[in-house]
Amino acid sequence: MQTFQDLFTYNDWANRRVYAFCRGLDPALLTEAAPGTNGTLAETLKHSIGVEDAYLMMLRGQSIGSGSDDARDRYFAQDLSWFLDRGDQIGSEYVALLAGLDRAALDQPLNVPWFSFPVTGYDGLMQVLAHSAQHRAQIFSVLGSRGMEVPGLDYVRMVGERRQAGTR
Repeated sequence: MQTFQDLFTYNDWANRRVYAFCRGLDPALLTEAAPGTNGTLAETLKHSIGVEDAYLMMLRGQSIGSGSDDARDRYFAQDLSWFLDRGDQIGSEYVALLAGLDRAALDQPLNVPWFSFPVTGYDGLMQVLAHSAQHRAQIFSVLGSRGMEVPGLDYVRMVGERRQAGTR
């Protein structure tokens, strides 16, 4: 489980860097078409955070329904600032969740309503990590192609920062 703890600590760190960077951008840039993403940068951020939130609920054993109900529409109707704030919270919630999971929990089926095939809790955790990395790369690639210097997201950069700060 330590590997998952480390990976989700990194995921939280990397996401926070992306969110902080995006908070400082011109709002018009976030809402214009961004080829290679989920429409716009704002839509990609909302989607990425929404997926992390949905998997967190499912891993906690909470139902998220079919994804086509009013609750989903209300959730995604929130403004980008709300999503960025929520994104800042999710990482620590995953780390706390992982502290209470064991291998048996990871082997349990995970009911993901948008998949027509079975997945486990382990698969869900892996999907969150891969999915978030994909969207971070898309966002920073678009911004870099527009001449912006984006912060590095290498795992070892996080390790170095944490060691300099005296944390693990």
